[in-house]
Amino acid sequence: MKTVAKFWLLLALLATLPALANVAEAQLKKMFDPQKVVSIQGEIQRLETITRQGRQAVNNRKTLIAYVKTPQGTSVVHLGPAEFLARQNFQPRVGAAVEITGGRVSTRQGEVILATTVKDDHGSYRLRDNNGIPVWEGQTPGCFGQRPARRPSRS
Repeated sequence: MKTVAKFWLLLALLATLPALANVAEAQLKKMFDPQKVVSIQGEIQRLETITRQGRQAVNNRKTLIAYVKTPQGTSVVHLGPAEFLARQNFQPRVGAAVEITGGRVSTRQGEVILATTVKDDHGSYRLRDNNGIPVWEGQTPGCFGQRPARRPSRS
């Protein structure tokens, strides 16, 4: 009898893992303030792919971060899940000129821009709506707030 109870307890705990994994993204989403939207123009100096660790490691999802040099300094820009960006044929590259619009948020690691749109030589890519809701919600395994897939707008 104890073995059966342990099994059900373990099963219940495993069912909560996706929710725990999305805590960081949910926090970023809550921090997005439409009143703090900024636009920057600059050049991508560096691209970094972050793999979520610990509780955030569902499906080993990789998030793409861009470091954009502007006349005011370097801005850290959170673009989104690498696999989502690849499906949109968005392939940022070091040295590319970009125009980014997004919400500026403060994190423990410093200020970050959560990109809503990115324009480069190849087009314009919508990554989040005007309230900071990621376009990829419901499209990428491991994302919070699973919803029916929405097609991103591309100008």
